This record gives sequence, C-alpha cells and structure tokens, in this order.
Amino acid sequence: MIRTCIALCRLRRPFRWPGGALLAAAVLAVIWPSRVLAGDPSALPVAPVGNVTTVPLEYQETSFQFLFRNVPVERRLVPFPQEPAWAHGAVVRGMLKFGGNPSNAIPFVWEGGAKKLHLDLNRNQDLADDPAGVIPATALFSGGPSFVHQMFTNVPLSFPATSVGTPMLVDLELGMDLVRRPGEPLFTACLRSYWQGKVTREGHNWQVGLMQNLSDQPGSFQRGELLLRPWEERNKRFIASCEVPMDTLALAWTGKNWMVRASDAFAFSPKVFFEGHACQLDWSAEPRGREERLALRLTEQQTALGELRITGSFIQRLVLTGGPYMVVLNQPAASVKLPPGRYHPYRVWLQQGKAEAYFNYGMPQSGMANVVEEITGSQMPVLGPPPPDQAVVVDAGRIAVLAVGGPLTNSVSAAHRGRNLLLSYRLIGAGGGEYWLEAGRDRKPPQVTIRQTGKRIGSGQFEFG
Repeated sequence: MIRTCIALCRLRRPFRWPGGALLAAAVLAVIWPSRVLAGDPSALPVAPVGNVTTVPLEYQETSFQFLFRNVPVERRLVPFPQEPAWAHGAVVRGMLKFGGNPSNAIPFVWEGGAKKLHLDLNRNQDLADDPAGVIPATALFSGGPSFVHQMFTNVPLSFPATSVGTPMLVDLELGMDLVRRPGEPLFTACLRSYWQGKVTREGHNWQVGLMQNLSDQPGSFQRGELLLRPWEERNKRFIASCEVPMDTLALAWTGKNWMVRASDAFAFSPKVFFEGHACQLDWSAEPRGREERLALRLTEQQTALGELRITGSFIQRLVLTGGPYMVVLNQPAASVKLPPGRYHPYRVWLQQGKAEAYFNYGMPQSGMANVVEEITGSQMPVLGPPPPDQAVVVDAGRIAVLAVGGPLTNSVSAAHRGRNLLLSYRLIGAGGGEYWLEAGRDRKPPQVTIRQTGKRIGSGQFEFG
C-alpha cells in the first residue's frame, strides 16, 4: 500500500473529513471549464468622500466554534479564600490568564472526577458565589489511557474584570496528560458569539460582523476579527483566521492551517476596500449586554486606484492583506481596480459546484514542522509566512498581474528513502501555487501505476492520512 508522505489529518470539529482521498475529485477540478467573467472593471462607483453609513450590529450566537485561543494557566497550590465543598477526588486550581492585565485573570477550580469546572467570573476569589460559573463537562473523550479531555460549553465571559465589558460566549476545552504532566491542564477558549449586521453596496448585501479578541487584549473589538462576506452566505459555517498559529496550541495542525487560510473572517482592519468602496471603520459605545446593539460606522474615503489582472479562474473570494486597505473581492472579474500597495499575504478560495479549494501558501517544501506540540512533544507542520516573492504590488501607473486560482492540475512527485519510493500528491493551480481540496471530493482513493518500457512493475492506492 502506498502512502502520501504529507499527512492529511482530519480538521478539528466541526470540519471532520471522511475517509477517502483527493485525486478523483481533483481530476474534476482539472477539467473545469473556464468561467465567463462579466463586468467592466473601469466602471467603479463614485461615492461622496466622507459619506457615513451606520450599520446596527446585533449579538449573535452560533452552534459551532469559529475562533480558538490557547489560554495560559497559572497553577495555584493552596485553596482560594472561599470554596464550596468538593464532591470527591482531587482538584486542580489556578488562574486562566487572559492577556497581560492581572485583573482579567479568572480563578478556577477543576473537579476532574466530578467533571465540573468552577469559574470565579466576578474575580472576587470566592468560588462559591458564581452560579453561572459552575460548568459541567458536556463532551468527553480520552486521547489515550493517560490523557484526559473535557469540554465545558456555553461559558459566559466579559472583560474587563468589572463585568461591564461586552459579553461573549465561549466553550472551554481542557486537556491534561495525567502521567507526563499531572496537574498541568491546557485550556483552549473557543469563541461562539459575535455581533453582526447587513450593509448594502452597489445593490449587493454583505454580512459584516465583529468578534472580540481572546488573547492579548481580551474583549477588544479593535484587536478582534472582522467578518465580511455576501449576505446570502450568512448561515454558512465559517472559521476566523489566525496570524499566530502558535496561539492555538490545542488544535491539530490542519485546524491551524485552516485558520491561516480563512477568507470569511480575518484580523480586524480599520480600513477595508470592497465593492469598489474604500471605507474607514469605527463604532460608537460598545454594548454592555446581549440586548444592546453595536453601531458600526463605514466612512467613505478617497483613494487612488490601480489595476490588477487575475489570470486564474474559479475564484470565489480573494482577500488581499498587508496593503493600505484590507481588500475583499467576491467572484472577482479578470481585471479589478483597487488601492495601490504591496499586498502580502493573500487568501484564495476557489469554488466550482460543490468542489472547494484553498490556496495553501507557506507550507515548507520539506513538509517539516515549525511548531512543537506541548502535550506529546511531537512536531506539527504549521503554515509559515508566505515567501516575499508571492507578494503582489499594485501601482496606479501600471498593470499588476496575479496568477492564482484554477484550473487545478494533479501532480505527483517521487523520492527515494532507502529502498522505498515515496510518492507525494500535490494540487497545483495557476502561477504554480499549491491548493488544498476541501469539499466536493468523492470517496474513491487515488491509484498509481508504475511502468517500465510499457510493462507494469508496480501499482497501489494512496491512503487517507
């Protein structure tokens, strides 16, 4: 049985992949016909400079987790001043360290045997006066005989510690190796709430949302994430990007890579360009309860425009970062106008029918890891920064060219390792970039046949994994 030498692990819930391999679906990608793109890129709207659009945002909870942050833990070896009577078994005490401000830390006691987590939500060192802070474990599984995993859902949080900050809802995942690192839990906060509204540009409705920071400045919208996508996609699951994959240690490397490639939600930028409009984003007073609204303001800005020609096809969304504006292009034409600047990196989402693929920038060619996983010590390959030569420079005085997208081509490379022949599967798009086929795959495993002077000397199937 022949195996691919790059492991394709399952994504974190809810993105679990079925068994099977990629080649058959990728063949469908190769034979996609060219898409007919309409629209005159020079016919851009002219909006009054300084025109302000106010968008009311409402509190929204999801059934899925979309932003993940590792939460550092500071152990406590003595009881807190006030604690309830514990049911049975050993307990683990400590502080969940959200950011560098000590007042944002949340005292906790974990009853492993009783499958309960006690949080001091009002931060008064009393673990007995927070009824909402007693969270039962609702999802349990074991990663091995010595590894404990528990999930605590629907945890209400607010920052700053005065409890007058904008509320948010998270799940807390706990993992602990009882043999190698007893008493040292690893917590991951999984965000499940954000604030959303609808904005209309050039006759098209867009979903816009703000989600709060969970790491260095918890509770802050300014350091949080921005959701921007067509309104008709508002009920579709999404994942928020993560520019620092090391901040999500409890996730498998595929989940981290998925976040780096996210094209729906990304690190908040106060300057955004979409539907031909350059906008400055800000908001009024932040809400102090779920029933309040957040008023997001989009102020039109005047900017020069340069031309970008896109040579690939099947692009559903192209997000350009690193420039003067965060540029979000939905189903872009072959030629678009956007603010001049150096954009690096960029995210590309391809779609044709039910098949979807993502630009897989930054993966080391060797497939080696660049992050050490805390629990097992194993190495996890995580996308690094894309090379500088992948940057695209848009200039007002000349035409820039970006080669991304389809059609996608199957590619298999071979290498020797002793007496073994290792075959690696890659999906290559326009401009030579590598893509990750995420949806629309069938379950038929790819096959390989090796011939010498027309005679078959070996054959086999790639395995998923």
